[in-house]
Amino acid sequence: MTTINVNSAKEKKQDSSKAASPSNVIIAQRYNNAQRLHHWVHVFTMLLFFFTGLELVLQMYFIGDYIFTRSIHFMFGIFIGVWDLIFFTSVVILGKEVHSLIPTPRDFLDLGIILLCALNILPDEKYPHYDYYIVEKKEYIMKYHPAQKLLSLTNLMAIFIMGVTGIALAEEVSPGSTMFLSLLLVFLIPFEVFFLDIRFIHFLVYLYFLGTTIIHFYFAIIPANRNRLRGMVTGKERILVD
Repeated sequence: MTTINVNSAKEKKQDSSKAASPSNVIIAQRYNNAQRLHHWVHVFTMLLFFFTGLELVLQMYFIGDYIFTRSIHFMFGIFIGVWDLIFFTSVVILGKEVHSLIPTPRDFLDLGIILLCALNILPDEKYPHYDYYIVEKKEYIMKYHPAQKLLSLTNLMAIFIMGVTGIALAEEVSPGSTMFLSLLLVFLIPFEVFFLDIRFIHFLVYLYFLGTTIIHFYFAIIPANRNRLRGMVTGKERILVD
């Protein structure tokens, strides 16, 4: 049975020197429709969420006024909460991938190995493999990268924290405006115990998302990963066969 390690560090270096032709390229299905739909809706809404949040911080409104921008920002926040906390979780559960997202001690060891490979301290052959394509079965076996696991879990926690702190800020300006969502403010008790400023926490989570988005965008557009980026658009990936 022929198994191909997809996009290993060694193969990334060889791809640039090895000419691809129809005879040694396989077009494989990498992402399904639900995964792509979740990703691109998340990207679009997060960009608008960032933009309206920045408007509120700078008090510069390109469309409408403060009340309009705050309302749009709050609606995007609710949508993102539902989209990521409910839709994404449903996709993971229905895809029976819950156990795949839970970090293990091996994941933390692999993160260290990946870092050492990136710094050229360890040879490329030591780079852990997470994606395999079985040629005979035409089957793509994908496992979550350790960084993906940590990012997915921290994103969910960050979205929840941003949502709850956002509700608190909205209640400060317009008491009762968030209706039943204000029940979630009970989760702010730990912040109040330690006298943490809610607005500052909200801003820190904003910086977290801004930083991870910039890093994610960088790795998505580098030459070694453009094939994967194309896969997130079309669902398919070109795999080079020796």
